[in-house]
Amino acid sequence: MTRTDYADALAELARAQHRVATTGQLAAVGVPASAVRNLCAPGGRWQRVLPKVVVLGPGPLTADQRCRAALAYAGHPSAGAADPAAAADPADGGAVLTGAAALALHGVGRAPFEPVAGGRIVDVLVPRDRTVRTHTWVRVHHAAAIGGAHYAEGLPVAPLTRAIVDAVRASCDPLWLRAVLTEAVTERRVRLETLAEELAAESLAAKAGVPETLRDLRAQARGPVPEPLRALVRGSRVRPPLWRPVLRLDGGYLGAPDAYWPREGVVLAMAAAVPAAREGHERLARLGLRVLTVPPEALTTRPGQVAGTLREALDSGPYGPVDRIAVFPGAG
Repeated sequence: MTRTDYADALAELARAQHRVATTGQLAAVGVPASAVRNLCAPGGRWQRVLPKVVVLGPGPLTADQRCRAALAYAGHPSAGAADPAAAADPADGGAVLTGAAALALHGVGRAPFEPVAGGRIVDVLVPRDRTVRTHTWVRVHHAAAIGGAHYAEGLPVAPLTRAIVDAVRASCDPLWLRAVLTEAVTERRVRLETLAEELAAESLAAKAGVPETLRDLRAQARGPVPEPLRALVRGSRVRPPLWRPVLRLDGGYLGAPDAYWPREGVVLAMAAAVPAAREGHERLARLGLRVLTVPPEALTTRPGQVAGTLREALDSGPYGPVDRIAVFPGAG
């Protein structure tokens, strides 16, 4: 078979899979094994990046290609499938991304895609009966079942809670873990108790940074914005704020304060008794926003003073990088 006999099929395979293919797929479209060996030789135009996985081009892999190569190594799409459309549906038990790469594809701000997936390790999750094991920069996790997986940016990803559990297992950075767990619960609406149960089931509930974060999140769990705070704002003769919005700076999670005036960069929040909430207020203040924290008793003992301070802050704004802060509806 000459190269022209398989050129079209090879070009389509490369296009559909971002130039990542298994040796089985290459054989299925007619590429001789000898041609693969020659092209992957030192100085060749292709590169063998993992067992039975080839990138059809030279140079460093992109984050997307690293993810696709890791998935191909773990068996998604099935080795030997000639048709890219035959890739296994993750819901049917195929390999899926998990850990930090999956967090990035879920949009978690503390796990930006390029640095995470383009870094040293890519995590994949496979059914327990698969014999594939961790190899070089692909870390393989096994599970009895992979339920709730879906596609994001064309890549199969584990459910958010499972991705968090695997990220916690792999990370040695308690501060990063705290940030991820906090964002998952306060912004991504992951149920705190479900997350705690999953971490406990995987013997991760006692890992450094996890118990303290779960404790603070439980203490921080808030009901609706207190009516006395809403009443104070109404009586202050100021423009209505956004109640409990989610704030993000350049894609990263900032917080969800009780009240926020986006034009002026002013935050109004009840004084917090738990460390996680206090740290959130301090983070917004360090960014340059005007953060007014109100002790609960001040709503009844000196509401006029609080209202005056609020009006002064709004009149004196804007504060901080308001043009870079994206605001999303929250739970207010």
